[in-house]
Amino acid sequence: MKALVMVTALALAIWPSGRVAAQDSQFGIKGLGTPGRWESVRARSTGGAFAPFDPFSPLTDASLADARRMSASITGGTSWRTLEPTGAAQASSLRATRFPALVIAGPVTRRIVVGGGFATYLDRTFGVRIQDTIDLRGVQEPVTDEITSDGAVTDLRLAAAARLHTRLALGLGFHLLTGSTRVVATRSFADSTNYRNSTARDEVAYSGAGGSASLLLDVTRDVRLAGWLRSDSRLRADIGGRQVAENDLPFSYGAGLQWRAGAQAAVAGTVMWRNWRGASPADSNSHDTLNWSVGAEIGSLGTPLRFGVRGGQLPFGVGQAPSEVAYSAGLGRQFSGGRGRLDIGLERLERKGTALTERVWTFLVGLTVRP
Repeated sequence: MKALVMVTALALAIWPSGRVAAQDSQFGIKGLGTPGRWESVRARSTGGAFAPFDPFSPLTDASLADARRMSASITGGTSWRTLEPTGAAQASSLRATRFPALVIAGPVTRRIVVGGGFATYLDRTFGVRIQDTIDLRGVQEPVTDEITSDGAVTDLRLAAAARLHTRLALGLGFHLLTGSTRVVATRSFADSTNYRNSTARDEVAYSGAGGSASLLLDVTRDVRLAGWLRSDSRLRADIGGRQVAENDLPFSYGAGLQWRAGAQAAVAGTVMWRNWRGASPADSNSHDTLNWSVGAEIGSLGTPLRFGVRGGQLPFGVGQAPSEVAYSAGLGRQFSGGRGRLDIGLERLERKGTALTERVWTFLVGLTVRP
């Protein structure tokens, strides 16, 4: 418990002052973490606009109905991040590699497809260094506090989609939230002769559950609509088997529209709302978010070119909700007679909030296999 008190005290003090060094976005530190993106490389290369219609993006369950045979898809990415705190002498550059999504799906009957996999729900990987002066027995003593957190909350999904009509598919999903973070807090004193450095270590385990529902409606042969909603329970945090925190999670809902402009072109757009503020009404650093995306895919099925843009807000930040905008592009290549597909993408992201600007380049690689 002593370690937890120290870790919590440091965490409450890290924003917005201090020197920042992290693997993941700094805009998740003041809250539960940085929300993950439930998208395949194909979908993310279109700004996320194709995610509701893509069976290998874990955003919606109804899209699994388009998985005509047993298939598996994995997404990976490497990010190069530049942080520019207001008033800092220089920017910090960081790098991280993630495997944020896996989807496995296959038909069990002519009309029903079952799938599952994992995705990142919240990323909690960061490191912060704070230099301060404290009063010890009437003497001002310079200290340096460092806190590092390594881990994430993972969303394990089991879902099913049923094609009720040639134009209508419905999907339901069950979500199990799990994962852990290893937290280390260290305080070092400038006067190392009279004071010893102190370190506290804890491993925080997370648990929770949720449910989702979605539909796909083919209005015409070229126009498709998607709608989805998701509700998650509280996120429980345990240390050594003892509950130390419990936080409400947001209710999410969204809609998407896709238009096929001929045999070799498609355009899509999506919008999604999440009530993070409603989940934590007492937390002034929590904000409801509205996110949107628009993207296109051009070319043949075997070698498509994709591009898109997305924007919106982040749920955690001091004052107003931090904003973000991203531009992305990518391409795909089928091989082995359509039994495999390699997708690559590149995304340029900029986030702005109180006292901080964050710019990120992300290179994405995805592999889909249909045995």
